Amino acid sequence: MKNHYIQATIEMIQSETAVEAVFEGLQKSMQKKGHMRLYASILRGVLRILETKKDVAIATVVVANSADVQKYADTIKATLTSIEAGEDFSTEIDETIIGGVIVKANNTIVDQSYKTALTNLYRLTTK
Repeated sequence: MKNHYIQATIEMIQSETAVEAVFEGLQKSMQKKGHMRLYASILRGVLRILETKKDVAIATVVVANSADVQKYADTIKATLTSIEAGEDFSTEIDETIIGGVIVKANNTIVDQSYKTALTNLYRLTTK
């Protein structure tokens, strides 16, 4: 039941209904049905989901240096397409990944860095 309230509230907010009207309607509906004890947890759930979606508005690509953006352009484009993230992305430089690329979008991380490959190889050989 709580999840239904959360989903309905998010859908109303995303349909560009006035936020005040959404929460007033939610409160009236919950009072009528005797569900007011769920109101605080529903608000937390809505907030959690909206904050999560805000963070994934644009994909982030992590590379070892700025030249790697061009070097791995095809890989970046293919990865963004596979996780349905669009073509726009911001770039972060992290020299510790040695090489390769890490793409973060839509609550998904695709790690194709040399650092991860070498770490996984090390773990496999030392078992």
